[in-house]
Formats: sequence, C-alpha cells, structure tokens
Amino acid sequence: MKNVLTIAAIAAAGFAAAANADSVPLVFQGITGNHGKNVTVSLSGGLHFADGGSNKNVWSGQLSYNVDGNDAKTFCTELTQWAHSGTFQIVDVKDAPSSGPMGTDKAEAIYKLFNATNGAADIDSDSKAAAFQAVIWEIVYDFSSGLSIGGGKVQISGISSSLFNTYKGYATAANGDATPNVIAYTNQDYQDQLGMRVVPLPGAAAMAGLGLAGIAARRRRA
Repeated sequence: MKNVLTIAAIAAAGFAAAANADSVPLVFQGITGNHGKNVTVSLSGGLHFADGGSNKNVWSGQLSYNVDGNDAKTFCTELTQWAHSGTFQIVDVKDAPSSGPMGTDKAEAIYKLFNATNGAADIDSDSKAAAFQAVIWEIVYDFSSGLSIGGGKVQISGISSSLFNTYKGYATAANGDATPNVIAYTNQDYQDQLGMRVVPLPGAAAMAGLGLAGIAARRRRA
C-alpha cells in the first residue's frame, strides 16, 4: 500500500479515550474488505498529488485504521497526500486538513452529510462509499464554486452521479442537521482522516449520574 493513494471513509465508535487527547497514534491497516472503489481524479488550480502528478487512479471509500488500539473506519479530508501510520493531532473538522483548514461552513456541510447518513453507517456499498468520499473531497476543495464531479479543482470519473447528487443534497441542505458529530485527525506529512465523535458509554454516564445523586443526597442530609 505504500504507493497507493488511499482516500476514505467512516469512523466507528470505540475510542472514547482518544477523543479526549491532543494527539493519538493511528496505524493504517489498508482497504481490504472495505466499501469503495478505484476512481480517476484530475487536479487543477494549483493542486497536485504528493508525487507532483495531477491525474491518478485512486481509492475512494473506507479506510481501516487502528486508532489508539481500537479498529475504526475513516474517510479522508486530504486528497493530495498518502495514507500512513503516525501520530496525529485531534482537531475540530474546521481546522482540517493540515494543508489548509477548511473553516466553519465546510465543516458544517460535512456534519450534515454524516448526520443524514446515520453517522455514515448507511454507506454500505462500494458505490455509496465512493460517492460519499467524493462529496467530502468536493466540500474541501470546491465548496465555493459548487460541488460538481465534472468541474472545479477536483474532477472525478467513475462515480455514480445519482448517489453523488443525493449526498451533495444532504451536505448543502439549508435545514440539515449540523450537529458536530465528526472529529479530524491531522498530520503535516500524511493524509488527514475523519472519524465519528464518541459519547460516554451508558455505564459510565450512569455512574456519573449516581455520583451526582450521592453528592446531592449528602448535601440534603447536611
């Protein structure tokens, strides 16, 4: 996989501890068994891949990572770099990718996209995963000029136009749910990734509630 540009995916729950850290180790585990497919991407407007090229056949879909000891699926925010293992910073989506932060408007479009697809859990086929990732690329690089797989700085062939338009609609819906449900993992040298935020486990939340109840009871007795 060293020379394969892998771009992808959805994040799974299971790494709550990592979500509270400033940095976290990510181990890239490849694309085998994941939803997605190879597509052709052409870059223009000053964009180029890490090796200087501007036209490549690349993977568009889910990536497998081990995040601080927990297996997860991710989608990338950075089309021009390679997927790789390393230490990544945990940041808000608006502050990714590290090559040029996308800002609040683009981040909200990504939140809408993930929320409308059940945290990307509905992305359950190769065609869906490829189109889903393509919309993320378009948000990051072509948001101001309109999301289109045939125009702008990023042009993509081999994507289902109907699925792309469906996910584009989710991302740009005026009344879409922009709850910040996604976090980003960034590294200056390697491809940045997106992952779902993780809420406390029910047991932990219950214990916290019992703790608060105990404090309240002691205060009443006092």
